[in-house]
Amino acid sequence: MCGIIGWKSNTQRVNENIIRKMADAIAHRGPDGEGFYYSNDGSLCLTHKRLAIIDPENGHQPMKSLDEELVITFNGAIYNFLELRRELVSLGHPIKSYSDTEVLIYAYKQWGEKCLDRLNGMFSFVIHDKRKKILFGARDRLGEKPFYYFYNKKEFIFASEIKAILASGVVKASLNNESLHEYLTFQYYLDNNTLFENIIKLKPGHCFVLDEVSMNLEVKEYWDVVYTKTVEEYTEDYYIDKLRHLIDDSIALRMRADVPLGSHLSGGIDSSAVAALNALHLGDSLKLETFTGKFAEGLDYDETKYAIEVAQKIKSNYNEIVIKDSDFLDSIEDIIWYMDEPQAGPGVFSQYMVAKSASQKVKVVLGGQGGDETFLGYTRYLIAYYEKMLKRNIEESGEYYQNILNAMTPNLFQMNGYQPMMQDLFAKGLFDEDARRYFRLSDRFSSNESIFSKEFLNTDYDSFGKFNKIFSKYDTSIANKMSYFDTKTFLPSLLHVEDRTSMANALESRVPLLDHRIIEFAATIPAHIKFKDGINKYLPKKIFKNTIPDSILDRKDKKGFPTPTNLWFKTSLNEWVKDLLSDKRTLERGLYEKDELLKLINGSSKFNRSLWGVINLELWHRRFID
Repeated sequence: MCGIIGWKSNTQRVNENIIRKMADAIAHRGPDGEGFYYSNDGSLCLTHKRLAIIDPENGHQPMKSLDEELVITFNGAIYNFLELRRELVSLGHPIKSYSDTEVLIYAYKQWGEKCLDRLNGMFSFVIHDKRKKILFGARDRLGEKPFYYFYNKKEFIFASEIKAILASGVVKASLNNESLHEYLTFQYYLDNNTLFENIIKLKPGHCFVLDEVSMNLEVKEYWDVVYTKTVEEYTEDYYIDKLRHLIDDSIALRMRADVPLGSHLSGGIDSSAVAALNALHLGDSLKLETFTGKFAEGLDYDETKYAIEVAQKIKSNYNEIVIKDSDFLDSIEDIIWYMDEPQAGPGVFSQYMVAKSASQKVKVVLGGQGGDETFLGYTRYLIAYYEKMLKRNIEESGEYYQNILNAMTPNLFQMNGYQPMMQDLFAKGLFDEDARRYFRLSDRFSSNESIFSKEFLNTDYDSFGKFNKIFSKYDTSIANKMSYFDTKTFLPSLLHVEDRTSMANALESRVPLLDHRIIEFAATIPAHIKFKDGINKYLPKKIFKNTIPDSILDRKDKKGFPTPTNLWFKTSLNEWVKDLLSDKRTLERGLYEKDELLKLINGSSKFNRSLWGVINLELWHRRFID
């Protein structure tokens, strides 16, 4: 787990002092070492900042193959490196260490681009292939590790974080207006956009080849989630047993490390199951360290009783991190810097505080990210699915859809607390096409249009068009379409948070539920089994029945990681928020209507993200643009 930087130019020798400045910008990603490789003609530099996890003695980068034809800079972890190592050694490759970096470089030497199909891990890397005179790079399937680049046919500059590219001085920090609309609509960015003009992200599951002579850049997709219908439909027990095996094996692979590791524990199904299986693999020889965040703002924000129950059951060392409003003021500007661009909700602050504490005891931490997208855990899925079944029953007669609707009725309690969302959804476009309905559930902009200036609202941008291109890519069920869209868009934004909050604290975060084998297999499971009776996370509840306490499986009040920012914004941090949003700099950006903006401060509900989005955006402007 590290940070990578590179610069290929066909106009100049790469300046070593500037490269040093770029490396310093992401020094937090690699406190254990660094390395620099320059080509003979000085037109290429590959740089590496290292956080040593696997084979600390022999994993220094950039790393060369024995014949020096290949040079790699690599960020991430290849979990099946031992299996690949055995195969590559049997094929005659001179692998000396137990570093996954050396395995990766010889995997490319043996299989070329097809090596990506064999990797089980999280990664972004670039290989300088001297013989072919190309740079070959790739990003992992789900987007656990970041990769950004600037390209103008003369210069190709890449890095793990945007701030390193800005430090090159070649591209200035300026606002991408299209991305601004996407952030305000979704609180993340579609396609390969970033909030910075001229800085692009390599999308998850994509690779590239840069021809060093012509400077032609080719980017292509090497992996996607494909929803296929099996010829034979298996029993529910078959899917449960297969998933249980895949999840257990994924956790075993992700426990490979030469440093201490622990687990996040939020009190939900996913993190509880990962921690429990983690502890099971450790056995009695070593107690697992688990980490849970806590707020002092009352039961709406406190889920520690569930985390404690799991910790007691699995006999872990329970670590509770108490997070306060003063911590927010002390750390928010640093968090904005580490994040590069606003993403997702206020949970980034809480995750940062937990990661900061966890890093004092372990160097690797496992978490439950990905279970909601894969196994339909979000309540918005149930809301959209329920509307769809109502529509089917009205438009078509027959027992099939009637039975589905009847079976869902006892489980509608899962919607309790989401009445405002449903009122907003059903007020307009009831029974419209699936894409329009899920877009409305995902849209955080339309309900808050009044806070934005007329000039901004008159900007021509088709948010729905880009949304629908992703949502409707495959002809499959509405449940799968919702899962696919979030896997390709919302999940990478959560993984962005996961990466930055951990790496800011020199901590490696691993997410076993995002093993691509699990994602691929789940995509073959019929929706009526995966989302049986409209029960969120139906299959995980069956899989982990005897692994975690029933109280966790039966919870009716799970809210993710609820961070009480809106409560603080109305009370202890109210003056700070008012000063920020009524400041001349904020208002002169031309984005907001002052009076409506101030109404938002005191009118925002407990878990509404709109106010957070505006605050996050303004702090970003001040840190990067101003």
